Amino acid sequence: MDRANEIMDLSIVVPLYNECENVPELYGKIKSELEKLPLTYEIIFIDDGSTDGTWDVIEKLKANHPALKAIKFRHNCGQTSAMVAGFNYASGEIIVTLDGDLQNDPSDISILLEKIKEGYDIVSGWRKERKDHFSRVLPSRIANAVISVATGVKLHDYGCTLKAYRAECIKQLHAYGEMHRFFPALASMTGARVTEIPVKHHPRKHGTSKYGFDRIFKVFSDILAMSLIIRFSSTPLKGFVFCAIPFLFLTFCFGLMGCLAVLLDFTKGKDTIFFIATALSGMGVIHLITLGVIGELVVSTSDLTHTRLPETTKKTITIGKDQGGSN
Repeated sequence: MDRANEIMDLSIVVPLYNECENVPELYGKIKSELEKLPLTYEIIFIDDGSTDGTWDVIEKLKANHPALKAIKFRHNCGQTSAMVAGFNYASGEIIVTLDGDLQNDPSDISILLEKIKEGYDIVSGWRKERKDHFSRVLPSRIANAVISVATGVKLHDYGCTLKAYRAECIKQLHAYGEMHRFFPALASMTGARVTEIPVKHHPRKHGTSKYGFDRIFKVFSDILAMSLIIRFSSTPLKGFVFCAIPFLFLTFCFGLMGCLAVLLDFTKGKDTIFFIATALSGMGVIHLITLGVIGELVVSTSDLTHTRLPETTKKTITIGKDQGGSN
């Protein structure tokens, strides 16, 4: 059957990397919870280049469970790439993601779906009582606070993989690098309604965490990138002008110091240094503004449909009446 015509109610997307000990129990728990729901569903495992036999375990499960579908990467590409592959393959109207380490609880899937029914486009899990070592919890809390301020989307736990998405919201996002944690913020650009609910969290039983100290630097570099994308993607000139302000300030300061050096002769003939610095910082201002103008031209001639939700997720509001649903 052509998957284009194989529409389901729910798709479960699970990225996996060296989780062979967790896969059988995880699949059993997910299937047990989904069988309680009056929905058609599929479970999609994405093996992100595992080296511990994870794919062999998945193949054994697939032999007896037609609801299980799987994607295998030739090498480790990262969680974002794995999730995007799952989104592209998924045929469900609602897509739920969760980690493959058994720390997320599949019993929370029904809670996320109930919240989606209230009209939200994305429901994010919040590991309110997180069962990880403090060395992981503290940096995560700091990063969550910074992301919330930088993006304007207030969530307690961006790093929680357990989330529910309307497919039309998440499939049109262009993600790369380590951007999976920013999906709610990126979707907010399209007008998606985002909310957060507390979910259960369990200690890891098998395997080891794939998150190291080096991830902190990646997260904060992504925060800067996301902040600029969210705030200035449709108005790049404003973004480049904002970045040019420090150079403009330096231009003024160096120019003033150069003039004072000439008038008061307190640098003994070395005032040209200030004027060279003034010229360099001034060139920085000009270059940034020029890039902003080029950016505006690119945006004005580009297809930006990915920054808007399709009509199916919008609501027509009439006086005194809310006609929800598809238009």
